[in-house]
Amino acid sequence: MKPLLLLTLLLLGFTTLSLSASAQNYKQITPGGEIKDEHGATIGSITKDQIILDNKGKKIAFVDTQGNLVDAKTNKKLGRMGKDGKNYYDAQGEIEFKLKENGSTCDVYDAKGKKIGNVHSSMKGSACALACFEKSHKKKAK
Repeated sequence: MKPLLLLTLLLLGFTTLSLSASAQNYKQITPGGEIKDEHGATIGSITKDQIILDNKGKKIAFVDTQGNLVDAKTNKKLGRMGKDGKNYYDAQGEIEFKLKENGSTCDVYDAKGKKIGNVHSSMKGSACALACFEKSHKKKAK
C-alpha cells in the first residue's frame, strides 16, 4: 500500500469509540478527522487531502507525495511514517512515536513509552498528525 494512503488512513482513523465527557489520558482522531485533546476538546482536524488544520481551520502541516509530514509555514520536513507502518520518525530520523496493535485499534506511544493516542487499525497511517499537536506545533482549543 502506498505510504500516502497509509498516512491518510491513520490520520483519519483515530478510534471509532465515542468520546465521553470525562477526561482522556491521550489524544484521539475521530473517524471524521477531528483531532481531540485529552479532555475531548477539538484542537484540529485532518482533511481527506492530508492537510492538518488547527482548531481555527488554519493549515499547519500537510503530508507530501513522498509521505513526509511537512510544516505548512516553513516547508520543513517534520518526519515520516516508517516503512513498517508501526514507527513514526522525526526529521532527524529518531523515533517520535510507535504504534502497537490492540485488537481493532492501535495505541500510540511517544518515544518514552507514554500513551499519547489511539487509532482504529484501518486508519493507523494518520497518526503523524499527533506530531503537529506536540511540542512547538501544539494548538489549544478556545
